[in-house]
Amino acid sequence: MASNVTRRMVLIGISTSIALSVQAQTPPARRTGPAGEEFAVLERPVALDVASSSGSLKETAQQGQELIWHRKDRSSDRRFQLSNISVAFLRSETGGQVKMTFSGNVSALGYRTSEEAKLNVIVRSKGGASLYAWSIDISVRCTDNNQPLTPMTHDLPRDIAANVFASVGTIEIAERIEPNSAGVGVQRCS
Repeated sequence: MASNVTRRMVLIGISTSIALSVQAQTPPARRTGPAGEEFAVLERPVALDVASSSGSLKETAQQGQELIWHRKDRSSDRRFQLSNISVAFLRSETGGQVKMTFSGNVSALGYRTSEEAKLNVIVRSKGGASLYAWSIDISVRCTDNNQPLTPMTHDLPRDIAANVFASVGTIEIAERIEPNSAGVGVQRCS
């Protein structure tokens, strides 16, 4: 009976030490950053309607949509924003190459990003089905005050380009969330 108790105690000791070892090796989720850093999250995604401008150009209609990031725990405290957002599709020839371009204006609102804001640009059909997605990153500097972004251009894969160009109805722009992410790191401009 004494040997059974001893065996149990040894097993409990080994189990505890394994559990503590595994727990020590698991990195904690990122909750805070360097001194003065806060986290901002996108208020809500936007949907932009796409219209044909010519036979080879389709672009989003301007309807005042904005992407606004606010302090993670306080939605009334804005940190930075994108406005005048535009996504265009330019086809070189029927059935040929299609270039997708993203542009907009960025405003710091007193904060700069310490890491890039990550966005997904999702191309949807007129019925709402997802046709294609493109990931982009945006940096915000303290001097940005309704500053135009350098347009970002992306070639659609040739095997789907013609279908995407013919079927696009809307563009959805949403934040790309990383696992264990607290949001986009921001710091106050001094």
